[in-house]
Amino acid sequence: MSNRILLTILGIVVVLLLILFGGIHHATSPVTKAKAQSVQIARKYAGLKTTDGFYWTNLDQTYYTVAGKNNHDQSVYIIVPQKGGNVRVLQQNKGMSRNQALGRIWAKHNPKKVISAALSVFNGRPAWVISYMNQKGQLCYETLSFKSGKVLQAIENI
Repeated sequence: MSNRILLTILGIVVVLLLILFGGIHHATSPVTKAKAQSVQIARKYAGLKTTDGFYWTNLDQTYYTVAGKNNHDQSVYIIVPQKGGNVRVLQQNKGMSRNQALGRIWAKHNPKKVISAALSVFNGRPAWVISYMNQKGQLCYETLSFKSGKVLQAIENI
């Protein structure tokens, strides 16, 4: 093969890679921006020092939740409404962890696949919203109270 053909092929590959990376960046940009804004709000209103989790839910409205440690080295969840409003700061040890909520779903339903598990607000109270595929491949949702673990809502076989 001539150098010209190799350079043309290399050029096409580079252009395709740039398009691919541009598409990925464009697709993830809203989430990246929402996370950065939520972390900034959490630092300002809750003294967030470190971040170790970010969740995004869209029930009746969109909430972003940041998990991490505050200035007092306490593990906290900060729930930030997308459209403004009260920022909620929850001590992680005052309710169920994400792993505990997932454990209940696995024990009760044995899902084929968990799609998401995120802390949100349901009927004015903090709750874990878990979506999963059941063994038949049907979409299901279960909402668990953050404090008690009680099932607040279950939607199955969608």
